[in-house]
Amino acid sequence: MTFKLSERRLAAALFAMLLIGGLWGRASADTAVTACGTLSAPGNYFLTKNLTAAGDCLVIAAANVAIDLKGRTISGNGTGSGITDDGLDRDYAIVANGNIHNFDTGVNLQSSGSAIISNLNVSNNGSQGVFISECCNTLDSVTANNNLTGIVLQSDDSSLNKIQANGNSNGGILISECCNTLVGSTVNNNTGVGVDMTGGGDSFVVASKIQKNSDIGLEMTRGDNGVISSTTSKNGGDGMDLTTNGDNMVVASKSTGNSGVGINIGAKWGIISGVTVSKNHGDGVDMDCRGSTASLKSQKNSGTNLVQTVIDGPCANVNLNAP
Repeated sequence: MTFKLSERRLAAALFAMLLIGGLWGRASADTAVTACGTLSAPGNYFLTKNLTAAGDCLVIAAANVAIDLKGRTISGNGTGSGITDDGLDRDYAIVANGNIHNFDTGVNLQSSGSAIISNLNVSNNGSQGVFISECCNTLDSVTANNNLTGIVLQSDDSSLNKIQANGNSNGGILISECCNTLVGSTVNNNTGVGVDMTGGGDSFVVASKIQKNSDIGLEMTRGDNGVISSTTSKNGGDGMDLTTNGDNMVVASKSTGNSGVGINIGAKWGIISGVTVSKNHGDGVDMDCRGSTASLKSQKNSGTNLVQTVIDGPCANVNLNAP
């Protein structure tokens, strides 16, 4: 399994460190924002008060723009975007430290990437909380609740950490390309799939909880993927679907009480290790062989606790508890 770190992603991270240093370290260079409008030059901007808008509020009209909301709120009337690139390429944007509510889209970077979204609440918007179309983004400590979809990323090489995506009406997190990571996040009570990372594979979900979504909890159906120290429970479909032709692994995780299969891991060479699967309403684990399990506990599922389908020789099982 290959973890991909592109030159574009490294450049974005280095730029972000420099720009964040300017954002909080050189106050004399910052520009105060007192009303909705266009941010036409590169640099650091900060809000001095709450803003309201009918339509778009802040339009990013240059690359390398950093916006510090300073704990304040941008509110809309259900249309437009709280912050937008206006459909043009405006890479290396930073949006941090505040709230964006009641727009069609909270943060709308429909033609941009290499963005950092940090310490931001983008809830109660009509479409997406955050929409980014291009690659190499960092989302950290973002809350995206009660939108149509919480977070939508349409490209690769993004890192998401400490995300809350709950109560959205068309899925929690949707990522449609490869090589992304989701860490330390909670995705609960969404209508639809909790976390959909079906686009390109080679992605990881780590230390995250995906619970009580109306459809599949976690869906990763292309490429090589990994799930580590994560939980899927009480979802309306399967707990975890890793039904790809690649090599997948689920390690030190739990999948319990889901309406479908606990863990559905397709293609030979799948690995399940240190995993508990119980009380699902379908099978516990469905997997192809050759694959392997170590310290798998699969019990009290309504279907068969472990289904291993021979594709190219038998599966290897060590410390198996799946009566």
